[in-house]
Amino acid sequence: MPIGLAIASILALFISFWALNIARDPRVWRLWWMDLLGVLDVDSDREQRRVQESQMSFICFALFVLLLATSLSGAFWTVDLIREYKRDKTRFEREMDRSNREIEKVKSQPQSIKR
Repeated sequence: MPIGLAIASILALFISFWALNIARDPRVWRLWWMDLLGVLDVDSDREQRRVQESQMSFICFALFVLLLATSLSGAFWTVDLIREYKRDKTRFEREMDRSNREIEKVKSQPQSIKR
């Protein structure tokens, strides 16, 4: 079932918008990241901080685009799998399923060795 794919698509969508939020205001998130890592940022000058923030913004925009594309692709394939699951099977597919069930039934029966 496409449940796992749907959940992954939803998670990718939320993470992509979180990355967009980071890209919009990289200064706050850079400080948060430095605090999380326990790095005291007192010796970097303004230009170095600006470069770090622009790099963080660029990477987060790239992550936003990639995760959004992944989410949309996952949503498309989820809908496609659900549509495929709900459609009526052709006569050939029904016969193949019936043959596979019969083969599995024969395989699951205990085999006796007679000599």
